[in-house]
Amino acid sequence: MIKSVNLFSGIGRKLFCWFLLLSILPIIVVAILTYQYAQETIKNELFKEQSFIAGGIKNHILTIIDSGEYSSQFFASDEFIRMNLEKLNNNPGDKLAVKEFNDYMVYKTNLNPGFYETFILNPSGIVVASSNKNSIGMNEVDEDYFKYGKEDTYVKDVYRDNKTGEYSIAFAAPILKKSEEKLLGVLVIRFNADKLNEITVGKKIITKADMGAFHRRGLTSEVYIVNKGGFLITESRFMNNAILRQMVQSEPIVSVHSQGKEFVGVYRDYRGVNVIGAAVYLKKMDWVLVVETDESEAYSTIYTFKNRVITLVGICIVGVIFVSLFVSRGIINPILMLVKGMKKVAGGDLNFRVETRLKDELGELTGSFNQMTCDIKDSREKLLGLKSDLEERKEYLESVLRFANELIFTLDARGNFTFVNPKIKDWGYTEEDLIGTPLISVFFDNKRKNDNRVIHSDFPRRFEVEILDKQKNIRNVLLSTSPIKNKEGVLISILGIASDITELRKLEQKLVQSDRLASIGQLIAGIAHEINNPIGVIYLYSTESLKIFEKITSGFKDISSLSISEYTQHLDRIIANMDSEVETRQGVGLLKKELMHIRGDLGKYHAGLGETYTIISKNRSCLHEYLEGSVRESIRCKELISGLLDFSRQKEPKMALSNVNNLIDNVLNIVEKQYHKEKINVIRKPGSNIPDCMMDSHQIEQVIINIANNAVFAMQEAAGDLGHRDVYRKGALTMGTEFHADKKLVEIFISDTGKGINKYDFNKIFDPFFTARKDGKGTGLGLSISYGIVKMHEGNIEVESEVGKGTTFRVLLPVRIKNES
Repeated sequence: MIKSVNLFSGIGRKLFCWFLLLSILPIIVVAILTYQYAQETIKNELFKEQSFIAGGIKNHILTIIDSGEYSSQFFASDEFIRMNLEKLNNNPGDKLAVKEFNDYMVYKTNLNPGFYETFILNPSGIVVASSNKNSIGMNEVDEDYFKYGKEDTYVKDVYRDNKTGEYSIAFAAPILKKSEEKLLGVLVIRFNADKLNEITVGKKIITKADMGAFHRRGLTSEVYIVNKGGFLITESRFMNNAILRQMVQSEPIVSVHSQGKEFVGVYRDYRGVNVIGAAVYLKKMDWVLVVETDESEAYSTIYTFKNRVITLVGICIVGVIFVSLFVSRGIINPILMLVKGMKKVAGGDLNFRVETRLKDELGELTGSFNQMTCDIKDSREKLLGLKSDLEERKEYLESVLRFANELIFTLDARGNFTFVNPKIKDWGYTEEDLIGTPLISVFFDNKRKNDNRVIHSDFPRRFEVEILDKQKNIRNVLLSTSPIKNKEGVLISILGIASDITELRKLEQKLVQSDRLASIGQLIAGIAHEINNPIGVIYLYSTESLKIFEKITSGFKDISSLSISEYTQHLDRIIANMDSEVETRQGVGLLKKELMHIRGDLGKYHAGLGETYTIISKNRSCLHEYLEGSVRESIRCKELISGLLDFSRQKEPKMALSNVNNLIDNVLNIVEKQYHKEKINVIRKPGSNIPDCMMDSHQIEQVIINIANNAVFAMQEAAGDLGHRDVYRKGALTMGTEFHADKKLVEIFISDTGKGINKYDFNKIFDPFFTARKDGKGTGLGLSISYGIVKMHEGNIEVESEVGKGTTFRVLLPVRIKNES
């Protein structure tokens, strides 16, 4: 722990000596303030100097412009020029007048060394006299100085003469007939624009000591003029052939042109170099005159002063250090040891330790340094381990990207590829083919617009698209995109993964075909199972009926073996004998014997008939039951096959505008009385403002009846389970409608208070041949047919059920005002 500081302890004396070093701080502060003051002063002086130079040059240039304007006006008012021009206008072929006129133009041009040429244009814009005889006869009607010089004195900005290639300024003035103020022509003076360069750039001097330097200003200073178009009209000391070629859009040019005010400050010039400059506005010509000096040269005085200040401060500091060395050796030595130790540690020698015997704060500091070195050594070993792990992870990730079976890519914010892994070669492309191109360039044409909108979504998306490979083959691709944003939430990149599922889609098509075949097989198995039950019952009942029939037939066969006709004939003979007159005891005896024999046979016949009647009576109810069961099971087979046909036909609905409220009324008008007999309370809840829909009303009625009948059956079973059949009402059937305007759907809901659907049966209620009825009357096709009808109407069926409380079916139909097919 660091001990408290005592001014008179060892560390206190050392600190007291160190306080002497604080004397250096005032020296440094004074030096800095002095330097800043000097810098600001010199900078202001430089600004004033630049502004002064710019103002002087501006006045010089304005003098030249004014002189040129005055010369053009003065020449145009010359009586000799006016008289001879009028003469040539009346007689253009007067060669003597032309010669005298040209000589006079030469005389006028020689009056000013800056004049290139002086010439006269007649009212048609033709040169009729000139100091340059080669110009005579030229048509200048399209030139600015002719168009505007006819009206008043005009100065044309610096331009390059097409005849001579010289850069000139043109001064033009109208020549008027003195008496009538009639235009006789236009006088034009072509001024040498190089005179501006002599004012701005100066003349070069060629010496061995200063080869190519400029005469007036320093090594980097220059003056130039920029016209209203932003081009240099004077030479640049740093660029050749800059006139009317070098565009200048630096800060002072833009500022002066936009505000018309002078500018002075530090900025970047047209070369991109920091300069100190001043800019003035020549309003008459819309020029900007700029005076500039490179900042490095302008501040050379400041730099020199700074170096001197630094030298002086350094000398003072060295003096203080030498004085303090003798006093602060006790502090410096341990610190030097620490510095040496730090260098050793910085050089990589983490085993180095600083030895000290000090017991003060520096001793504790040395101990802390040694501990820090140990900690650095441990941290370095950990960092080296982390570096190795990171390199391994980097190699691993590169391997993953290189050998990944999926296409991995990144896009910029505009949707262009910035990275593609080598998997793209499977599509025939190379990485160079796609880098910088938009993702949508490989999309199939009819998918580009929608997929472009999805890719630039603000959240991850996963969707399937069609891609064209390099051979123009269409591939089915599962595309996943995720936006990558910076901390401010701005999209900077898009990460994408593409999986080629072309073969999977082909396999799915095969599987769908196989699934269809399997469904057909399952359907056939279901049919066989459902029909096998009633056929088995019919077979059993028919077999039993056949056995009963054999018994009855056998009984009648035994009775039929008795010869009833012979007994009848025999009785007829006896009766005839009884009518004869011969009555003897022997005849009576024979007659009695015959009658007894007949009586016995008749007894046997009567017993056979009784036995046959007993057989018939005993088996009559069974025979009736068997025959009735056969008929019932035959009807069930018929209904099963009829339902199967309805299920398989999938008749196209005959669409027409209908109202679902009317359909429910039609259905309930038919079945409501029957439901009341079954103790079912029917509740109607028709919705208001239900729009008409395009539907097959007969098929939708069939759907409503199928669902309602299932609901009634569920409530009958629920009432039977509670043990109050035929005592209380078995339940309530609620049927109504509702219009969902936001989804453009019409809903038909049918709710019951039955026993509900358990979770094991819930997912099978729409399967063909599935039924929850225990009485054997259900075919399991009603809901399947209903589901198919609703799907053909592009609708849907939703089911909500709770065991013990009831079930609600919701039939959702789209609202369509016309048949879209």
